[in-house]
Amino acid sequence: MTRARILVVDESATRAETASALEAGDNKVFCADSLAGAQLKMRDHRPDIVVTEYRLPDGTGLDLLREFRSTYDRLPVVVYTAHGNERIASECIDADVSAYIPKSRERASERLRETVEELSVSDVAGAGGDELPGPSPRNIVRAVDEAPVGITISDPSLPDNPLVYANQGYAELTGYDVEEVLGRNCRLLQGPDTDEEPVARMREALDNERPVSVELLNYREDGTPFWNRVTLAPLYNGNELSHYIGFQEDVTERKEAEALARQRADALREERQTLERVLGRVSGLVNNVSHALVAASNREEIEQRVCSEIATTDGYNHAWMGESQVAGSTMTVRVSEGGTQHIESGSSAQFAGTVLERALEQGSVVVPTSDDRVPPAVAPEQFDSAAMAVVPLSYRRTTYGVLCVYAERAEVLDRRESEVFEAVGQMVASGLNAVETKQVLTADRVTELGFEITDDRFPLIELANRSGGSISYNGSTIEDGSSFRLFVTLSDIESDEPFGKLLSACDGIHNGYVIAKRDHTVAVSIALADGHPFGELAEYGGTVQDLSVSDSSGTAQLHIDLPIEGDSRSVLSALEATYDSVSLIRQREREREPQPTTAFTTAVADRLTDRQYTALETAFLSDYFEFPRPVSGEELAESMDISRQTYHQHLRAAQRKLLEEFFDSN
Repeated sequence: MTRARILVVDESATRAETASALEAGDNKVFCADSLAGAQLKMRDHRPDIVVTEYRLPDGTGLDLLREFRSTYDRLPVVVYTAHGNERIASECIDADVSAYIPKSRERASERLRETVEELSVSDVAGAGGDELPGPSPRNIVRAVDEAPVGITISDPSLPDNPLVYANQGYAELTGYDVEEVLGRNCRLLQGPDTDEEPVARMREALDNERPVSVELLNYREDGTPFWNRVTLAPLYNGNELSHYIGFQEDVTERKEAEALARQRADALREERQTLERVLGRVSGLVNNVSHALVAASNREEIEQRVCSEIATTDGYNHAWMGESQVAGSTMTVRVSEGGTQHIESGSSAQFAGTVLERALEQGSVVVPTSDDRVPPAVAPEQFDSAAMAVVPLSYRRTTYGVLCVYAERAEVLDRRESEVFEAVGQMVASGLNAVETKQVLTADRVTELGFEITDDRFPLIELANRSGGSISYNGSTIEDGSSFRLFVTLSDIESDEPFGKLLSACDGIHNGYVIAKRDHTVAVSIALADGHPFGELAEYGGTVQDLSVSDSSGTAQLHIDLPIEGDSRSVLSALEATYDSVSLIRQREREREPQPTTAFTTAVADRLTDRQYTALETAFLSDYFEFPRPVSGEELAESMDISRQTYHQHLRAAQRKLLEEFFDSN
């Protein structure tokens, strides 16, 4: 008989007799006289079987059973009681006790020993004895049937080694009913994309009676593919091979994760290789373009050098630059470089509604798609190219045109190189702005633009309408980088309203003051309200030469001088974006009016701070240096929103620097 640990729970006089009877079977017996005492014994000794009286001082034997079974669900509990009756017997059966034995039964103690012996060797014993009991055949079968993986057994003694057993896990994995697969070979799971290599490995292992483990693509009963990890092992009866046992496990999630990881690794590797190609191709180009911008002295030189550098860079075979006209639907080609095919400078290409216009409007590089219209004259096939990119050349609010780049292969102009050319376009536009800024002071010729504006919201038209007079221009200055101040003369004023009241009624004027007044003529300084375009015009290099409004026509005549290389189209666009009814009535080149010595004016401008320059210019345009002064220093200070003392400090410093530069230069 297997030795067992037995806990006897009984307070009656028969407890010793019960313990003695159980010890005779070479068992270890521990005793307790209450439910609480039994709990202590259970903690200290972990018995294999519990024998309990029904009535206990602090409960019943069934209370003890419920307490122990909540933790030790397989612990055998025998009710051995002197208080038995039909009701108690029924309660014990309902509570699923392992055995119910009344002490009053004939040969009760012998029946108790036999019951304990049966329980000690059964598969339900084992709460912690000296020897761990082995599972019963029934439990082994149950474990195999209910295993969470597919388990099969095949019989190699039968033709084609068919399956003779499959558990429920196999049915759930494959979608086949168990009855469907019995008698068939396990290859029924193979399909059109099953790799032959793992199949061959399994076949070889079976032929040599060796275990094997492979992963292969199998198919469920409904045709759904899944990755199956199959392990096969031979089973022997003595020295004779009797069966093969197989284990199947769905590893689809792991295989898909591995495939995704490989795809990401391949993508990263390809990305790195592409970046290396891009860097190798364009790093030299960017450096060469940078050097060309630094060394060039005019726009033509920049355009020629940049196009030449691009056309001779590996991967590209042509480049040209063009600018759109102020009005019209064409773009004029300025420079064309590369290969034997080129566009003559000065020739035109369609602009309106094409990819050239789209690139300028959105302000970013465009590689044309099938949805874009490309002018036939500049299409890639004209230059034996596979692709082109249109690069806008814009600096702040000035647009200089486009740079068109052509590649020998379509993949050259991918997203990365488009981003590179975005930067190249900004570099070139900045370089063009720099050389034009240098040329503004030294240029002998300018582009004169004449505009007519009839929008009543134009500040001077509004002022002329309210005063009933005409307005002529004396000068202007920009304060603090954005505030635009005009010095004008109002003539033949019909209104008797005070000047301050006239200004406050004009939405486009922020403030102003009277410089001088005589009869119906007044010289004034006015600051325009936010929203005017004059600051933007200055960014394009434009300078206001004349501005007038006739009291009879209600039309403003605006005359702007622009550098020869300036963006006339952007000047017109800036005015049209702010006011209605703007007409370009004149565009011509002319000689620049005589200017002070460039070196002297540049030196003075470099020495003056913005505040000093504004204070000096405002005083000059307000006739502050005339006698008698038509305007006070306090009024000029108020126009700059500073104190009178601070204004005079700026003015004196500016005068001192002007005189120092004049006398030092002589």
